[in-house]
Amino acid sequence: MSKVLIVDDDSVNRMILEGMLSNQGHQVFQADNGQQAIETYLENKPEMVLMDIMMPVLNGYDATKAIKELAGDEFVPIIVITAMTDEDELVKCVHSGADDFLTKPFSHVVLMAKMKALQRMQDLYKTVSLQRDEIERNRQILQEEQVQASKIYKRMTTKDELEGLTLRHHMSPMSLFNGDMLLSAIGPDGTKFIFLTDATGHGLPAALGAFPVRDIFYTMASKGCTAIDIIEELNRKLVEILPTEFFLCGTMLVIPHDSYNCLIWNGGMPDVVLYRPEKNAIVQTVKSANLPLGIASQEDFKVTMVKVSVQKEDSVIMYSDGITEAQNKEGSYFGEERFLDAVCTSESFQVIENLLKRVNEFSGDSSQSDDVSIIEYIFTGS
Repeated sequence: MSKVLIVDDDSVNRMILEGMLSNQGHQVFQADNGQQAIETYLENKPEMVLMDIMMPVLNGYDATKAIKELAGDEFVPIIVITAMTDEDELVKCVHSGADDFLTKPFSHVVLMAKMKALQRMQDLYKTVSLQRDEIERNRQILQEEQVQASKIYKRMTTKDELEGLTLRHHMSPMSLFNGDMLLSAIGPDGTKFIFLTDATGHGLPAALGAFPVRDIFYTMASKGCTAIDIIEELNRKLVEILPTEFFLCGTMLVIPHDSYNCLIWNGGMPDVVLYRPEKNAIVQTVKSANLPLGIASQEDFKVTMVKVSVQKEDSVIMYSDGITEAQNKEGSYFGEERFLDAVCTSESFQVIENLLKRVNEFSGDSSQSDDVSIIEYIFTGS
């Protein structure tokens, strides 16, 4: 049984329709004008409306529009029953929100057939709406779980033991989870290790690919292992657990205690640059001369470290390709040339800020297409 609202200024028409619908088991409500129809709808929430057009106080066009607006996302079928036969007027009925129409005099058999067809549509709409609402609830639950998991992941995979002006960084993930990771540690002899990674892909798969790195890095650094030992062990573990299509690019900066000679390992990342503020120039670049982690077996995996001599206030800058591969609306890349110019025109301790400003100006309203990470280690003499 469903609730049906009959709207007609002719009491005889209302009586005939009520008798027919009541015999079919419907609960019937009546209104003799459009305004009363709206009030009756609000009070009783009928599931279907049979609407006349030419009525006093408020016509059927406006009443139909009002009831459709009040129904919101709920599908309340409205069948217009009218004596008008003009095509323009019938089209106006549809534009007002009517779902079907009949012209008087009409066949009761045809009316019942139209009502049953609209009821089937209504049932389908209710099913789809329930499924949509369930999907939305699940989406909200999943989103909240992802937010909480992201917070835990960030705390577990980003640890900075060199806080302050010495090590400055900016990390902007494209999604809640990402494959860019910054780890820094100080060994027992005072050696500083700074490790930036960029895992294959984006999102949760990339995050899971980077996840095993954390414990190995911190455990081995705390035990006084060398950078080569750490990198080789990371590669061994990642080869063991990662699918063949996944790998981990990375750069590691190693700074011995009280030394102005540092070591840099670059495995599949953009060039590491040494910036000298007193000259406003890049004085050295360290290109990738190593395979990313997780590709080659230990027998085929070789570690090449580059020795770099630095001066006080020099900066070593490491970054992911989300910087140079940032795109504008025309599809052009920010590129290495713009990157180097932004670094060399930066004031002291403003390299990251200037880079981000330049990238944002270049990209404009274009959406971020990759995780963005920038690391700057400044040799302050401490």
